[in-house]
Amino acid sequence: MLRPHLRIDSFAREAPYRRPKGGGAGQRDYGRAFGAHAEALKRDLATAWAGADSLLAARDEVVGEPGTYVAFSTAVDAPLPNLEWRRDGLRLAAAQRDADGRAAGTIFVPDAARGFLEDKLTGYGTRQTAKGRPENESRFSPVDRFAAARLENLWVDTRALPRGPDPEWWECWCWPDRLHNFEDKARALGLPVSADRLLFPERTVTYVHATESAISRLVSGSDAVAELRLGRDTAAFFTGSARADQDGWIAAFLELIEDGRGGDAPAVCLLDTGVNRAHPLLSTFLAAGDLHAVHEAWGVDDQVGHGTELAGLALYGDLTHALQGTARAMLRVSLESVKLLPPEGFPPNAPANLGLVTQQAVALPEIAAPRRPRVFCLALGQSDVSGPRASSWSAAIDQSAADASVDKIADRHRRLFVIAAGNVPDGLDEAAMEDWDSHEVEDPGQAWNALTVGGVTQKTRISERDRDHWRTAVGVDALSPYSKVSAAWARGVAPVKPEILLEAGNRAVDPADLSHWSGLDSLSLLTTGHAVTTAPLSISWATSAAAAQAAGMAAELMADDPDYWPETVRALLVHSAQWTSPMLAQFKALASKADRMRLARRVGYGRADLERARRSRAASLALLAQASVQPFVKDGSSVRMNAYHTYELPWPRAALAILAERDVRLRVTLSYFVDPNPSADAPLAPARYRSFGLRFDLRKRGESVSTFQKRINDLAETPDEDLDLVEPDAARLFGAKSVSAGSLHTDEWRCAAADLIDRDRLAVYPVGGWWKASRRPEICNRAARYSLVVTLDAGEADIDLYAEIEQLIAARIAAEASVNIAR
Repeated sequence: MLRPHLRIDSFAREAPYRRPKGGGAGQRDYGRAFGAHAEALKRDLATAWAGADSLLAARDEVVGEPGTYVAFSTAVDAPLPNLEWRRDGLRLAAAQRDADGRAAGTIFVPDAARGFLEDKLTGYGTRQTAKGRPENESRFSPVDRFAAARLENLWVDTRALPRGPDPEWWECWCWPDRLHNFEDKARALGLPVSADRLLFPERTVTYVHATESAISRLVSGSDAVAELRLGRDTAAFFTGSARADQDGWIAAFLELIEDGRGGDAPAVCLLDTGVNRAHPLLSTFLAAGDLHAVHEAWGVDDQVGHGTELAGLALYGDLTHALQGTARAMLRVSLESVKLLPPEGFPPNAPANLGLVTQQAVALPEIAAPRRPRVFCLALGQSDVSGPRASSWSAAIDQSAADASVDKIADRHRRLFVIAAGNVPDGLDEAAMEDWDSHEVEDPGQAWNALTVGGVTQKTRISERDRDHWRTAVGVDALSPYSKVSAAWARGVAPVKPEILLEAGNRAVDPADLSHWSGLDSLSLLTTGHAVTTAPLSISWATSAAAAQAAGMAAELMADDPDYWPETVRALLVHSAQWTSPMLAQFKALASKADRMRLARRVGYGRADLERARRSRAASLALLAQASVQPFVKDGSSVRMNAYHTYELPWPRAALAILAERDVRLRVTLSYFVDPNPSADAPLAPARYRSFGLRFDLRKRGESVSTFQKRINDLAETPDEDLDLVEPDAARLFGAKSVSAGSLHTDEWRCAAADLIDRDRLAVYPVGGWWKASRRPEICNRAARYSLVVTLDAGEADIDLYAEIEQLIAARIAAEASVNIAR
């Protein structure tokens, strides 16, 4: 019997967080002879000044403060050193880490501050602090060398730096207080600058059309540019093959469809190529007023087919079996469409920045129907841009999801984005597919606040007669051969992507020619086609199809409970996910937490299941909480940690004792949205990208409550990079460091039921973020909201865990009510 999830919102108890004295990591010893090291770095600087002066000898008149970019690199695995002195104008520009683990960065040094930096190096080599350590040791000790920077040192794109005489759109990440200098210099050079802007706490992104030589003059002739990327975005999407006329199937299926929508039914808003509303399976659930386009001249119809295909998948899922069935279906969600990309014959956006276009697209349906809950589905991506580094597109999605441009937290309107992970390209042979981990989740799937969807497949039957001797690329319940992964991303630094999997189809392989991999109709999903009169049914495949199905599931959850936050819907979909049998066998074969996390970066947290996301069962249930906590507080002139939450879980001790040695599974999912800050050091230190961070931990077996609380205080003080040093929890599948990045954290405990009997305390505690670094009370004193889902699953055990927990919740609520009456 299906039952509603159990709410434990009122079980959160707030406790003051006090940083333990003497906590934190000490200064790492790099084996430096500090005096000699300081002199070597000063010689590097002298060479850098000479090289820079030579490079900039012919620079134009500088708009702003004249200065030099200086590159630096660190020892292997050293943290990025803080080489900024803002009061004296020294600023960190670009930063990244190379394959050997060395941090490489660039700082802007005003000409007038050269002596200042040299004096700081002299102090490092000759003076000591009261504790007997060199002055500025943490700043200079990790640095191996300085050098004059070139344009390449500001280039952080995965695509090649544009060379040659042809102008390109350049994406320029500028310091906000110096953007006017950039604009003035560009104007003086006669370079077109876009009026569009993306605004982040420490960067403003703008676009200029220039050649490589012109951008060099612009950078050297102003004091504004921190990073450079390519401003030419391309989105990959897929067309479907036409099918024979299936009007009879469609007419019969329409007889089974019931419209169960209420007044403000939630909607799936497709940010895609438009939708052809004339399709009989779509017209009832897609009003004419809910069709939009970023530019009116584009029209709202779908000339490509991609958006119409996704619309059918969002509403109905795969139609392959549904069209042949007789079961009635009640639909409770609507569709919306925003054409995000120009149709054929129209010029691309100038510059074609999809971050800006996406934010414009989001506003259109919200203006038209401001009270309607919705989930945004984005199944377009840049196949040539991948990796965990925030792009202007992914950061814009993070900003929009958190509504971070609105200062007052209570006034924010948060949004759920469901994004496709991206697709392994066609034309690969079997050997290339063996290197699956090199096919990284593509932009903007790295967005922290979005739910990124990959693919799994159960399609292994090839029905095409001319291909009956072929074999499928993967077997039943395996990762779809279309799905990109994040296995190459750094553990503890990059979020886990994709988080969930859904059906994405399979590929076929010609055994006589292993270089011939092909998608087939029989290995794809059936959906609505845009050519309504000639081919009303079409096929869809890959992670676009998976993302559309996930968006439809999210909208169904919104229809179940209008009070669910977007963060909660995301958490429930992850809660519902389970690894398939082949995937679970892979996990069980791995002993290392790092290896398990690497596997999770391929297969996410499993295949999502709408029924599990919506309802609990007797032996498999979810405890759900939506809560807010203030992570930081301004205390005089400093900002410190403020509070954390503990939950005394309503724990089914009697039922767990009966189960005793039977294996059970406990999954905890914590979901929240961060305000993004895509600064230079954010890729190396997640605390610089996020506004705040939250973590969770569970009381250990035999651990007293007071010991548990002390351990949580110690954990909250531990930097992310040192979480491997924390005493491990053997029953925990991934471990503290593996779930430290991103804004959605999931971990599991798989053990005998008896081992969970006294593990009834759970803590949600804060870790640092850029809010904490702010001195402004209206920022550092902000509250942060989160959603928590605790899943207890005893599989097919014949026991009612749900009933015992439900009684415990009712008894506690009654007891608290009687206390309140007595007061």
